[in-house]
Amino acid sequence: MGAWNTVFGYLAFVATHLLFGHLWHPTVTVVVAYCLALPQSFLTQRLLVFRSVQGDWRRQFLRFLASNSTIFAANLILLPLFLAFTHTSPLLGQALFIAASTIASYLVHKHYSFAS
Repeated sequence: MGAWNTVFGYLAFVATHLLFGHLWHPTVTVVVAYCLALPQSFLTQRLLVFRSVQGDWRRQFLRFLASNSTIFAANLILLPLFLAFTHTSPLLGQALFIAASTIASYLVHKHYSFAS
């Protein structure tokens, strides 16, 4: 399921970039894709990955949101820097960021967001 969340998040970015990338800065694309992927990611991680159905979902969601927002803020900073220095595609830059952040995301959600 963790892989699905990664794929879903990246596909949300790709779809948003392909539809609106000619109009928006890549940072705006990241924000929109994040908003699309967040609810799906919370539900699948809570119910299927960590099977955390006993805890208060509102508290878990706030922890999840705080954790994801930290990673999201890093994405907002690092993607434009990467693009400015490498002059490569936003699709490649985002793919690299997602690969690196997946491990951090799993660990923070396991030990904080959905901890018993």
